[in-house]
Amino acid sequence: MTSLVRNPSSAATTMPATDFQACSGAPLLLESNGFLRNMLIGLLRDGGAENVMIAKRGDAAMAQIGERTPSVIIADWHEHDDPAEDRLKLVRSIRETENAPYRDTPIVLISQPRSRREIERARDAGVSEFLITPIAPVTLQDRLRSLHAQPRAFISASRFTGPDRRRRPRKAHGPAYKRMADVADDLTTPLAAARAAAIALSHETQLTGDRLAIRVGRSLQRFITAVHEYTAVEAEVVEMHRAALAQLARMAEDGNPLREPVVSGLEQVVAKRMGRR
Repeated sequence: MTSLVRNPSSAATTMPATDFQACSGAPLLLESNGFLRNMLIGLLRDGGAENVMIAKRGDAAMAQIGERTPSVIIADWHEHDDPAEDRLKLVRSIRETENAPYRDTPIVLISQPRSRREIERARDAGVSEFLITPIAPVTLQDRLRSLHAQPRAFISASRFTGPDRRRRPRKAHGPAYKRMADVADDLTTPLAAARAAAIALSHETQLTGDRLAIRVGRSLQRFITAVHEYTAVEAEVVEMHRAALAQLARMAEDGNPLREPVVSGLEQVVAKRMGRR
């Protein structure tokens, strides 16, 4: 995903500070590896950052963020034995802390090569950008400049909190319209958008391989196929499914084995709602 430079001392000269607007302010660098930490500190400072906030552990990073909101958070994504150092969990904690001034701060993860699915997990956790090591200074420069010059809208919903995952304007052709913004633009109807979204969500749950998430996706698809209009009542049931998926993900992350009742309870509620029709 990125090219690379292996000589940090020569790399700094390729990064003119006048072009590195995103480094102005106080970026936070969370890096547990000493060599990479020193290299990245040098790149950020050479790029124009006068005050680099530095942390070696996730808890230290959160403490600093709570005291001073950084301009951008740049964090490693290594394999850690300590569960407290789970970077995706840290990202979710930042994104899901309501009313926190740092909630919408851009987050860049730096990692060795990852699978497409892992990168999607990082995106869905609320990561703004993802970089592969080793990193070319120009690549870091371009990504941070893009965050500064072209910020994406911040989305806060039951299943996702973070920068808008859509990077390109929607074209008139392609997959079915499935967002309420498409309805507002008279591109589709509320029911058609809800059905398209349900199909997409069901497909997404299939890809996870999580049998309970798959049950939630199927439940939503059955429900939305059976309804003939999309009002606040139907929207509430849809939101229940999305909330259930978010709860399942959090419980799996925390190692909570009692996930089955979440899905069973949802299915019972949906059956009652459909029985009233």
